[in-house]
Amino acid sequence: MTKKEAIAHLDEYGYVVLEGALSPDQAAALRGRSAELIEEDRADGNKHVYLDGKSWRVWNLVNKGRIYEEMIQLPQVLEYQEYLLGDDFIMSSFSLNLIGPGSPATDLHVDGPLGIFPKPLPMAALCANTIYVLDDFTPENGATLMVPGSYKRGYGPEPEKEYDDVIQLRAGKGDIVVFHGATWHASGANRTEQERMILLGFFCRPFLKPQQDNIKLAQPEVVERATPILKRLLGFDSQPYLDD
Repeated sequence: MTKKEAIAHLDEYGYVVLEGALSPDQAAALRGRSAELIEEDRADGNKHVYLDGKSWRVWNLVNKGRIYEEMIQLPQVLEYQEYLLGDDFIMSSFSLNLIGPGSPATDLHVDGPLGIFPKPLPMAALCANTIYVLDDFTPENGATLMVPGSYKRGYGPEPEKEYDDVIQLRAGKGDIVVFHGATWHASGANRTEQERMILLGFFCRPFLKPQQDNIKLAQPEVVERATPILKRLLGFDSQPYLDD
């Protein structure tokens, strides 16, 4: 898929799957390090467990290995986020999401903070998400559910209501999915005995409050070695001007 084709798909359906965006070595390294983080979390008391205790989130990945610092600023991610959000967008959060065996599906939703915005929601993206696929998506393992084109409706889905235009994404390990924050989506139910792991790189326009206070959370050594792009993503270019 060419960039022009990818943008056309993103405009029409509110998401695009970038096949093979990660090299096999990158995908394997990310999967391995992410599995280590999950085990550390489990040993530390399962700090961010949800979905009936069968799924995990690990937050603030930029502090958890240089590989994540590199992955959040991949050019093939940033060019589509810039298309959606403008050239001054920032990182809202970067997290690991593991959907464990037996995990139920989540409700369809739009990304925060859009759920509490006045309606109708703007068609222009205020936030947008990125899925780094670390395990092949299958119909059985809880692959992401999405309603194509739903960002154009101007409102989010009703809780617990069933919709007949939901699809389940097809993506393989190493693919990256970029989607408009107002596109309706959810995690599917994992009906297998295997875990399904992804990373979520969530971005927003700089005037929105990010999910995490990345300026305060970023470790000093991360900031010290950060590229200009990473510093901008962390929010350092979005601070208000102060008079002397």
